[in-house]
Amino acid sequence: MLNIRLGAILTGDVPVRRRHYPGYLSHADCVQFVQKCIDAPDDLMSDTFDAMSDNNYRWRDICHTKEAIGFVPTGSAEDHEIEDKGGIHQVSETPTPPGKHAPS
Repeated sequence: MLNIRLGAILTGDVPVRRRHYPGYLSHADCVQFVQKCIDAPDDLMSDTFDAMSDNNYRWRDICHTKEAIGFVPTGSAEDHEIEDKGGIHQVSETPTPPGKHAPS
């Protein structure tokens, strides 16, 4: 039995929030990954594989997936620019001094 852990497969195949960047999995990479699992050698009886595109800030290591089944991601979250400045976790342009609260 092969266990698969898919990253963020998004509608429109485009990350729209900063939080999508680490786990983004392009549609093409997802299709390739699933096909690699289907075509895996018969002697590969049990294993767990993570699938994410080639993102700079990926939060899971996919080296084992690449080595064991030959997965080679071609997409990357960094191929897409987003307008989001952090979603609900906004990035402050100026640091808040110690002891003060950031403006709401």
